[in-house]
Amino acid sequence: MQKNDLSPQQQIQQFMDEIIELGHYETAYLFSDEGLPLAHSFTKEVVSEDRLVEMSVLFQEIRNMADVMGGISQIRELIVEGNNKRRIIFRFFSAFDQQVILALIIPPKKSYRGFTNKLIRLIQKISK
Repeated sequence: MQKNDLSPQQQIQQFMDEIIELGHYETAYLFSDEGLPLAHSFTKEVVSEDRLVEMSVLFQEIRNMADVMGGISQIRELIVEGNNKRRIIFRFFSAFDQQVILALIIPPKKSYRGFTNKLIRLIQKISK
């Protein structure tokens, strides 16, 4: 099956699988702004999908509050990092005619920005 034969969700999940296989991410989820899962891929469930949905919706609210209270408009990324250096990254952007949230779990000492930017560009291209 060629990439053009795949649904948008399958194309996104296929690229998420590639990223995870390269060892850079443990988990990748794409959520609508209401918290509905649009695509996902993971090696092991470090954080449950339900918890990531809750955090995504909560951070969406924090993002809105930062705009109203602090004049910080349209936050693009929020990072939660623990003492063990594992990070949960939340990226906010537009795709499929709505705001979406990309939630990623990154293991310690791994970079993520390059692959994340490529994944976002792919999602935006597919969503047109």
